[in-house]
Amino acid sequence: TKYEPIEQVRRVMDAAGVKRAVLAQHMGEFDNTYIGGIVASDLEHFAGVCLVDHTRPDATSAMEALAASGNFRGVRFPAESILEGMDCWTAAADLELIIVLYAPDGLPGYMEAMTQFFKSRPNCRLVLTHLGTPIVDGDSEIKDYRDIFRLAKFDGVYYQVSGMKMFCPYPHAPLYSILEEAAAAFGNSRLLWG
Repeated sequence: TKYEPIEQVRRVMDAAGVKRAVLAQHMGEFDNTYIGGIVASDLEHFAGVCLVDHTRPDATSAMEALAASGNFRGVRFPAESILEGMDCWTAAADLELIIVLYAPDGLPGYMEAMTQFFKSRPNCRLVLTHLGTPIVDGDSEIKDYRDIFRLAKFDGVYYQVSGMKMFCPYPHAPLYSILEEAAAAFGNSRLLWG
């Protein structure tokens, strides 16, 4: 309901020389059938990230079924899920799913819970999407942000460079220092682009 049809994605991938892509379910869409079908038909070129409603009582069993299908390598959660649905995080780690985290209001309120989680599940992998969602005041000042670089001490945490237009207009100059800090904290091997 939100993205281009897969045929268009394939054309863009071909034009750009992209061999493989991860298809991530968008927030609010819990029907993972379309992405699952695409991945099932072309495992060579696609991997899937599902979305599970962490507030539902059957969330962990739904995630288990999606993981068992073989079509999903990750699960997408909103940041509040670590406070509201820790059982989902634990299940995702146990299923060896990559947690793809979206934090629309930033991460400062979740840092302690995330740190404790990674101490208990050091082998879990997590992607901080959209730069960890910094809060940019106007066109220049970034607020309450740099604490997220503390998560770089956990080898399984990755940082996704994406969504820059969500925070400030092109050429995104206020974000340059964040990108430099992210590269220094995570290293090039744990930076992702999307």
